[in-house]
Amino acid sequence: MSTRYLDKLFAPRHIVVVGASERPASLGGMMLRNMLAGHADIRLSVVNEKGYDSVLGVTCYRKISVLCAAEQKNGIQPDLALVCVPPEKVPGVIRQLGQSDIPIAIIATGGLSRTNSHSGRPLMYSVKELGLEYGVRILGPETIGVMVPALRLNATYMHMSVKPGHVGFIGQSGTVASAVIDWSVSRDIGFSYLTTLGDGVDIDVDDLIDFMAQDRNTRVMLLHVERIRETRRFISAVRAASRSKPVIVLKTGINAELQWNPTPLAPGMYDSDALYNAVFERAGVLRVLSTDEMFDALETLSRIPRLYSEDIAIVCNGIGPSMLASDALTRAGGKLARLSETTITKLDQLLQPFWGRRNPIDLDYSAGPQEYAAVVDALDADPAITTVLVMFAPNLTEDSLQVADSVIAASERSLLRVFTCWLGAATVGEARDEFVQRGVASFATPEKAITAFMHMVNHRRNQIMLRQTPDSYQDPALDRHRIRKRLQGLMKSTPRSAGENAYLLLPESVRELLKDYGLHVAETYFCSTEQCVKALVKQLEASVHVSLLHRFNLTPFHNEAAYTPRQRLTTARLETVKRVSSEIEAEEACRLLRKRCSELYHSDDFVGFGLQLSEEVKSGISFSMGITRDPTVGPLIFCGASGARTNALVDRQFALPPLNMALARNLVTKTYAYKIVQEVSRDPEETLLQLCEALVLLAQIAADIPELHSLEINPVRLDQSSLLVISARAQLAEPVQLSIQPYPRELVEWIMLPVSRRRVEIRPVRSEDEESHQQFLSELGDDSVRMRFFQLRRNFSHDEMAGMVQIDYDREMAFIAVHEGRTLGEVRIFVDADQLRCEFAVVVLDELRGERLGWVLMRKVIEFATEQGIIEMFGLVLPNNRAMLALAAKLSFAIRYDEEEDVMVVTKQLNEPEPWQAERMLLRRAY
Repeated sequence: MSTRYLDKLFAPRHIVVVGASERPASLGGMMLRNMLAGHADIRLSVVNEKGYDSVLGVTCYRKISVLCAAEQKNGIQPDLALVCVPPEKVPGVIRQLGQSDIPIAIIATGGLSRTNSHSGRPLMYSVKELGLEYGVRILGPETIGVMVPALRLNATYMHMSVKPGHVGFIGQSGTVASAVIDWSVSRDIGFSYLTTLGDGVDIDVDDLIDFMAQDRNTRVMLLHVERIRETRRFISAVRAASRSKPVIVLKTGINAELQWNPTPLAPGMYDSDALYNAVFERAGVLRVLSTDEMFDALETLSRIPRLYSEDIAIVCNGIGPSMLASDALTRAGGKLARLSETTITKLDQLLQPFWGRRNPIDLDYSAGPQEYAAVVDALDADPAITTVLVMFAPNLTEDSLQVADSVIAASERSLLRVFTCWLGAATVGEARDEFVQRGVASFATPEKAITAFMHMVNHRRNQIMLRQTPDSYQDPALDRHRIRKRLQGLMKSTPRSAGENAYLLLPESVRELLKDYGLHVAETYFCSTEQCVKALVKQLEASVHVSLLHRFNLTPFHNEAAYTPRQRLTTARLETVKRVSSEIEAEEACRLLRKRCSELYHSDDFVGFGLQLSEEVKSGISFSMGITRDPTVGPLIFCGASGARTNALVDRQFALPPLNMALARNLVTKTYAYKIVQEVSRDPEETLLQLCEALVLLAQIAADIPELHSLEINPVRLDQSSLLVISARAQLAEPVQLSIQPYPRELVEWIMLPVSRRRVEIRPVRSEDEESHQQFLSELGDDSVRMRFFQLRRNFSHDEMAGMVQIDYDREMAFIAVHEGRTLGEVRIFVDADQLRCEFAVVVLDELRGERLGWVLMRKVIEFATEQGIIEMFGLVLPNNRAMLALAAKLSFAIRYDEEEDVMVVTKQLNEPEPWQAERMLLRRAY
């Protein structure tokens, strides 16, 4: 949907509670009591059909229309409604809200998914349709409401409020939200916003992510998600948010048997966890698997600055806890920091002679506040050490609180990321409380502390994955349009798979497709009759394997759910006769295979025979890889091991296309197949390179051919020089889009500047441009900087620069003009969540005046926005920016002066709006 009216949800001026009463169990009454207790500067009203004069001292009206008529005199119409009436009355209330122009409603009432309307459908669908009809945004049903602590607004029925802070919480379950609230109070964690979706008939998680991503007061986002309806929008929203702030996600509901409306798994997928791991990793967010992990991750990411390295130093007054921590670190895939010789020399002077002179650092049982502080100071002076875990085991000689105070003081004067773990319970409570009060991350056990550290490491790794911008595949010899047309033609003439809306692709077509994209495929011959097989065997004069081809073994993943790896291998052997070298043997092989086909399958399922040279398909290291399609996420690339001793289904790892070599390598290294390569391959790095190249090609096939439903390559075998595809099968279906758009290389073009005759590349910006873009901004003149940013700025942080070059091409676009690696100019547009309007900004180097580069960039971005279906482009221009105003006039922009903002607003209509779009744009301008 969009962020429309969400400002009214989180910053209302006048709230009406529909259905509140003074009964103790009244849902509306509980929400009203919480709001009154907060003393927010927000006007409150109540509507109850029983016609009370007041409820809890708040004026009550019988109808919404009566309230609006009365409040019209005060000039403060209600802009938010809390709906707390019985389920069957909710649709009528939504209709009344729409008729009274109240733009947004929180439906706290539950049971609408289980209560049917007169048409027999659940009431929540009627509510959704009425909201669309009357333009009322809806949070819920069955939501707790919203908390905005900075405004002292608690429009929920929760048992307590939260303190103001910088965490934005978006939940699905009210009970989980209740636990988060209770925990946060005990840990002194504050929130910017807190809400739950409930049934989420309108406002969805991506809308709230978009809103909180733009809020400067929200520094960390915490999501509890049970289902994702519009995955592409979710991924786009969370990728945009995670570029500027940490996002933690707790995904529940992976058990399909417990889901209200379960989504079927993608073919070849073992469980939905693998799917969501792929989604969250590529979105740059941190996924946690339990509420315990969620709280620890929130504690860490809200208190500790981001990491710049992935190793850690461990300090403790005993070797036992250090071993527990280092073992946990090893199991989690982390690593210990290496101490420099200078640091070791310093520690020699501070510690007992028998200390180990390595990390972990054993301070000895008697270490006190001075020793702890001195060691932290020494580590802070080591440039290779950025993170330290400080642990303390209670003893008779030292006071745990005094040691904690010394560590806090040392951490405050250092640049280290400090984690603490005071072991025990009875005597360390005060120390832990002190850590919490002073904003130092504290954990009860070494394992918890390491888990928290690895949360930050994994978040850092996911951020690196987020910054990857794979190219769209460019091979001048490859006619992708011809290949896709050929496959579309096959869809019309190919029989569908039984019980599915997919079409089998015959083996010769699969082989041709893979060869077109440069994959090495074992030479395979296909025959529909026994006579053809005999003739081929005679012609080849070599030993061949003859395989039975039928509709089932030509279907990707056809037997994975039914058989173990060894049973699948046995089945394959029953359908293959090996080392056939004469016509007599060929005839006998065909007879045997046809007999097995008639025993196991229907006669109509027979397709033919496949022949491969025995020498070419000899044994080697085997892998499986390919493409599958999830009903909500779309295409996925997978990779894993293959063979009789390996459960390919369990080892299989998934990633969202498009891929580049870095993303492909990340995928491969998570598989058991990677361990096989390291142990068996003569050249593991070369083998890994070939696997990654194959996966990148598969990702491009998924991007180029959206009709490809699934493609299973199993096995693909490593010979002495390259990967060789032995067997592959595929299906076609209706086209679907990728969840992540690849780098749009098709938008690259070259121009010649008219004066200097420089050849300039015009292309979309990419993450690798950060350094050159920083240099470009530094070369702009003072006036150009003022005109672009409306202020004189010379310093831009890494985060700001990352936001400029690491963009989501679904949400914004930036074109840069580049000559010999130097950026000469840029134009960018920011598209609203509804894809209706976009705001542009353009700037070129002062030395380029007279080269018409600004005009070229503007024409480029106007053409792009028009093709994207955006209705209107606008820009804000300072009144004294005569050059930009003249350019806008040449490009047929309408120009007007905004007296309130003291800027010139230039607008250009790009496409004709539909009626709902025109109405939405009017509302957008009004607010």
